[in-house]
Amino acid sequence: MAILIRLGDAADVDAALSVYERSNLARRQGVWPNRGARIERARAHLRDPASWFLLANEGPALVGMASAEALRGEEGAGPVIPGGCFLNLLFVVPERWGEGIGGAILDAVLVEAKRRHHSRIHLWTHEDNERSHRLYRSRDFSPTGRTAGGEGEWGREI
Repeated sequence: MAILIRLGDAADVDAALSVYERSNLARRQGVWPNRGARIERARAHLRDPASWFLLANEGPALVGMASAEALRGEEGAGPVIPGGCFLNLLFVVPERWGEGIGGAILDAVLVEAKRRHHSRIHLWTHEDNERSHRLYRSRDFSPTGRTAGGEGEWGREI
């Protein structure tokens, strides 16, 4: 069955959060500090009218999600950077890791970001997350050299 990727809306927030939570718990082998606060931050982000998110379905099963928003200066608290997009979340359910779903979602994010007139996209990912590094490199992202709190920033032109 084919993967269908579509824009999410308010009715999809809890389903998207389920993918986010399941993926984080699996990657961290069940140990996820500040889990509740992180989920609530993600919930607020997904409900924020300034952001948008995509869902990946295979039939009725939700298998992945991603969200983005305009890139802002001052570590996300400043003014919008013209043309910039920030990929905030990208997750696939753990039992489907390695099947190309993350790449399909990322490709859809890039198309949607371009449709929204963004010309550059940035993201932060954990420095020890080789799976995400392979995905981003496969789509021509590269590290910017900025790091903080065990994460590194990546970016590319759209």
